[in-house]
Amino acid sequence: MANSRESTATLDFAGCLSPGRGEASAYSTPLPIPRVDDEDQPGKKLIIAIDFGTTYSCVSFAAIQDGEKPEYLVHSRIESIENYPDDQDPNAASPMKKQVPTELMYPKTADFRAKEDLDDLGDSDKSQDELPDLDETRDVDEDGDVNMADANGKIMAQYLKDLLTQKSAIDWGYSVHQSRSLPKVHSDPTNKPLARFKLLLDTSPMTEEVRDSLKDTVHSLQKRRIIKKPLQLIADFLTCLLRHTKTELADQGYDDSWPLELVLCVPAIWTQKACRDMQSALAAAMKKAKFAGVDVQNNSIENLFIVSEPEAAAAYVLAWSPDVKAGDTFVLLDAGGGTVDANTYTVSRTNPLRLTHEVVEPGGGLFGSSYLNESFRKLLKGRLKDELYLESGTHTIDSIVEKIMMEDFEYKVKRSFNYYATPGLWKIPVQGLVDNPGKAFQEGCLLMRMETIKALFDPLLQGIVSVLEDQMMKATSRGFRVEKVVLIGGFAASEKTLVRYLQKHLDKLNAKDGSKIELIKPRHATTAVASGAVLRAFNKELGPKRLARSSYGILRTEPFEQCEEHEGLRPYYNPYDGQPYIKDTVDWILKLGSEVPPVWKKSFECEHLIPCWPVQRLLCTEILYVSDHATESHYRLKDVKNFGAEKVGEIVVDFTFLREQGWLLPTEPGKNSKGKPAGKRHYKVEYKIEIEVVDRDLKCYAVYKGEVVEKCRINIASAFRPGVK
Repeated sequence: MANSRESTATLDFAGCLSPGRGEASAYSTPLPIPRVDDEDQPGKKLIIAIDFGTTYSCVSFAAIQDGEKPEYLVHSRIESIENYPDDQDPNAASPMKKQVPTELMYPKTADFRAKEDLDDLGDSDKSQDELPDLDETRDVDEDGDVNMADANGKIMAQYLKDLLTQKSAIDWGYSVHQSRSLPKVHSDPTNKPLARFKLLLDTSPMTEEVRDSLKDTVHSLQKRRIIKKPLQLIADFLTCLLRHTKTELADQGYDDSWPLELVLCVPAIWTQKACRDMQSALAAAMKKAKFAGVDVQNNSIENLFIVSEPEAAAAYVLAWSPDVKAGDTFVLLDAGGGTVDANTYTVSRTNPLRLTHEVVEPGGGLFGSSYLNESFRKLLKGRLKDELYLESGTHTIDSIVEKIMMEDFEYKVKRSFNYYATPGLWKIPVQGLVDNPGKAFQEGCLLMRMETIKALFDPLLQGIVSVLEDQMMKATSRGFRVEKVVLIGGFAASEKTLVRYLQKHLDKLNAKDGSKIELIKPRHATTAVASGAVLRAFNKELGPKRLARSSYGILRTEPFEQCEEHEGLRPYYNPYDGQPYIKDTVDWILKLGSEVPPVWKKSFECEHLIPCWPVQRLLCTEILYVSDHATESHYRLKDVKNFGAEKVGEIVVDFTFLREQGWLLPTEPGKNSKGKPAGKRHYKVEYKIEIEVVDRDLKCYAVYKGEVVEKCRINIASAFRPGVK
């Protein structure tokens, strides 16, 4: 018998294809298969949480040392990645140092990207910007010494290549902010920066306008073959983010010897497809950033945990604040740069933190702080649109405005603006600006009243309060009393404007109703989601029920009339055994809404008929599909009941060794129902597929006569509600 070996086949999520006879049946006795290593083995581990935000992103982490077994992880042990390239914030203590703008800007051509990158997110990660190490290019003379003349020449050649690579690489994060102030960006309409592309995964009506605004730029990138599909934007950004993360972790002494657990934060309102797509993008990014434990072919990440953003933030808040107790109902107000989201929960227990389902449906709106930038940008353009004498070559009004946005508004005014301060004037330097008292141009400066800036905040502040009030009113109507409002997100760093505005609003509400609603803003509100995700991943006990949020099924070829669903269908006659079958039906083995125990097992009998001539390898393929609505088995894949089902993986088993070792003999043609010869001489390969789902891992084994001939393990965290163990 061939030795058991790790499969290189592609398989994704729960389930597997069995194109053969027989029904899928529960395997009630222990499986005769080896257990793959469990994630919770004692020893050191690095938990890394990724908060991929609409306008800003964050990565937090915590290290569990070898031999350490803390019952709970103290929140002070959680750190966040910093030192993002081109961060120009002059305030070294700014909480925004722990975040990076979720922005991209691509080069004009696709020279930076290897061709295979366009074919699939799961393809090879080899790209043209990855050059060989210097040690691999040294010339050595006959004595074994390095030829320094040649080495110096190659060092210079390498240096020049690096310079060229830098010019053609993707700009990301703060580098995009820097590029925005360059004249060339605004003189070339094909070279637009991209922001808010996270919302491409959000199908809600609220984000439709943002998604529409991205279409032209995405289409231009596709036309130039810089990207093939929109999901590549997310994969490219995450690649840059993870590369920086890996560098920062290495600087702190965390090398590749540390086992990893990746935690992915997702919005509570995301569909299962959005979660699957996000997992695919993360898998591609991890591969390109050279993180271990990823199988891009399967979109699979070893030891991946998925948690909802509000649940992660709540975990951090409860660890930070002793004032939130079991039984409390609170509104979690996540004020980011793009969306402002509100969720209302009741705390079911605090040690460890667990929440009830949302008390009311989540709320939100496009009231994030990035809309201040848009309003101020529009205001500046309106003030300077007629000053065409300022333009010279590629130096345009747009580039002047962006320079002011980045150097003055973003860092010096927006984040520290005091909504309640004494009115005054802001002098904005504009090189070459001609004095004009009528336009408030004086001494090379554009004068702007602080009341004008205050007016830009008004619609956002009012919108945020309306979102909050809506949650509180709905909670009250259902018999819940909100005791606390927890404020997190990047906009929460606006102490003198947003925080004070909300506090004054709650003060008025308390005075009016005699309530005692408290506003809580944790110390590191900008990193609350990522830090809380680390805490939540550390202790997964007593999480939500393991209810399947999608159906997973296998593609089968079923004997004709074996199932009543075949009625009215025309059979296919197999050319090798001459018998009638219905091809390409789906057996949904793990069904939407079903509760899945911590250990779940299924077994399938598989049969494949392969011709004896021409001689070929005996490859047997099993294909897996997923659907967010289908639950009825035995219908064809193309049937309306399976509309929208997507192929998510396959496993290929090579049984050629059976023929080569003489363990498999040809099967002679049989006879049809009339007794006449039917079919052709062929090989019949029969084996069993055994599937075991343990926690968030799916383990699949191809078993022949009691021995495992192929196996693989993948993570299926996106198969369940975020937060499931």
